[in-house]
Amino acid sequence: MKLIKLSSFLIIDDSTVIQNAIRALLSRIGVPTNNIACCPTAGAAVGNCKQQKFDVLFVDHNLGHGSTGLQMLEQLRLLKLINDNTLVYIITGNEDPQIELAYSDYNPAKYIQKPIRPEEIITVINHDLIKRKFSMGMIAAYTKDGLAGVKPLIFKSPNKIILKDSMLKLAARLIRVNRLTEALSVNKALLSIIKESIEAELQQIEIYIAQEDFDTANQLTDLLLPKHETSNLHLLDLKADIAFRRNNLPIATRYWKKGFELAPYSYLRFSYYTWSLIAKGDRYDAFDLLTKYAYLLPNSAFDSAGKRAMAAWGDLFLAPEEVLQEWSPESAWQRVSAKLKGRLRGIPCISAQRALSALFQLRMNRYGEANRLISDIQHADITDYETAYIVYLVYCEMKLDDEKEYIETKWLARLQQGKSTLAKLQTLAFEKAKASG
Repeated sequence: MKLIKLSSFLIIDDSTVIQNAIRALLSRIGVPTNNIACCPTAGAAVGNCKQQKFDVLFVDHNLGHGSTGLQMLEQLRLLKLINDNTLVYIITGNEDPQIELAYSDYNPAKYIQKPIRPEEIITVINHDLIKRKFSMGMIAAYTKDGLAGVKPLIFKSPNKIILKDSMLKLAARLIRVNRLTEALSVNKALLSIIKESIEAELQQIEIYIAQEDFDTANQLTDLLLPKHETSNLHLLDLKADIAFRRNNLPIATRYWKKGFELAPYSYLRFSYYTWSLIAKGDRYDAFDLLTKYAYLLPNSAFDSAGKRAMAAWGDLFLAPEEVLQEWSPESAWQRVSAKLKGRLRGIPCISAQRALSALFQLRMNRYGEANRLISDIQHADITDYETAYIVYLVYCEMKLDDEKEYIETKWLARLQQGKSTLAKLQTLAFEKAKASG
């Protein structure tokens, strides 16, 4: 219990009953009051994590005001306020298997169903803290003496579960610092001890991808797919990543689609899927996704004026005739975000609104009005790639070569230098628009 007493805890739940129950449980076993913090919302949790580093998070799924534990963890990861040493426990009464699968993106220590059982929680936390301490010791031994310093610890591990977790974390750390040969050595040593571990097998694929040995990575992925294709999001992501790096966009799109359909909650996976469709020219499939899942955007770490504008763009081309007659960017956003309670602020970017309105006027064959709207766009007001893309679509359709050149010079050129998967997908989408315009 000593490790628990020395650890810090954040309880994120909109129920004061749950907050008080966990707080009382921790206090009863000796955790100091100033090591326990509680908050009811995702925003408050982010604020707490900015002020203090917590060892353990208790996360409720439904946090009220339309936000979820998934979106909160998404923000914490994007802001680098949690890492692989943070123990995350999902506490919820929700039994939806899609939601439980979605949390696997954040490697939770345990998924605990309400009502909570105090003895179970304490036992689990104590074991996980012991596991964390051993893995941190293994990383420290490597930092001091390299792999030679790690070998003695393999024989001192309390059990195979702790050993597996520690070696996985060490290899993950080596991957991050690009010591790939050593990472592979640790990984293969682990597989020789454990014999079969989906986590270690997936990590080996990650290493081969980092080494740009895509053929080997693909072979290993295909061996795992028959057994895990419907239960492992990370495996599907790796398959998509390999296909994309081998310039096979249709296969990449297929596996991003599979992953998103299994657990339709990750906005990043959603972005890969939709931009891959746009890059392929499957616009109407993208429109369907952009409108159907627009409600995922508010409260997420990725919310922006441009992304809201993309959802409204999809609505423009899917709206029935009677809706189209009265169409506007604001009404489109309200329509596609209707699954969320309360009135949401629309698209807070004048350039995006004017570009969408210009596309509407072009669809209604009102070229003069479209020209007036597009001439009022201030380039300084374009602050994200999505807004730049929609403005670019108008320039392409209206054959405004000088304006197109501005977007290509400032926005497309920057994307072409990007190394992320999303930057490459958006580059393909811009180039597709350029070729068709």
